[in-house]
Amino acid sequence: MKRLAVTALLLAFLGVAGAVRPAAAFNEEAVLACAFRQALAILTCKNPQNYEFIGVREGVYIFNSFFAKGFAEFYVQMNGDMAIFSSRVWHGRMSSGRVVRDMAAGCITVVVDPLPCSKTTVARCCGSP
Repeated sequence: MKRLAVTALLLAFLGVAGAVRPAAAFNEEAVLACAFRQALAILTCKNPQNYEFIGVREGVYIFNSFFAKGFAEFYVQMNGDMAIFSSRVWHGRMSSGRVVRDMAAGCITVVVDPLPCSKTTVARCCGSP
């Protein structure tokens, strides 16, 4: 009888453990890079495809684009829930945006103040959970 009770308890535990599944993960670095690319486009009134994601170096996301008279690098650095956008071609000017993570949906939104010439106002990307 004791053995039957232990077996039933074990099966019940396995049934509950199998029903509770953790949230599916998404590639946060890739989704952040996508959202940062869109935010850069909003901040410069360009198409997001004009920005090439180079990579992440010491926590700084690096993008390359043709700007003004030549190619320039653009940097995005995280500070808590804030993203700081900078570039040498901006001569010390920096912009910032609030990063909103929706982990359940696998989406990241970067909220920036759009320029009047910007075609989009929201920088949002989602990953595949």
